[in-house]
Amino acid sequence: MQEIRYFYKRQLAFPLSPHAQALWAYLMYRGNEAFWHFPIRLSLLELAGATKMSVTMVKRARRELEDYGYIRHQSFGGNKPAGYYILSNINIGQKLAPQTDKSATAAQSVPAAKGLHLV
Repeated sequence: MQEIRYFYKRQLAFPLSPHAQALWAYLMYRGNEAFWHFPIRLSLLELAGATKMSVTMVKRARRELEDYGYIRHQSFGGNKPAGYYILSNINIGQKLAPQTDKSATAAQSVPAAKGLHLV
């Protein structure tokens, strides 16, 4: 996937901590599981368990990813899970979104696997 390739290219100029890299990878995994429909609603406890980090480290990694323009998150208050948006590494600052077919002929010529395009 192009996004992953460009993520590592960005690391050469603006390296992230290993914790932030792990959190980004998990968010990409969950984005794929959700067919790239955002926001992805995830609790801090789920992120901490999935990445083997403490809740405090998840918050630091999340802040780092936000500060460097890799993600955006939206708090819903209380004990409700936050919503996460993954931003493109190809077109910096744009949100990732599922690819939509423009016409029936395009759908026939596109392989079954869904790709990504940017909103």
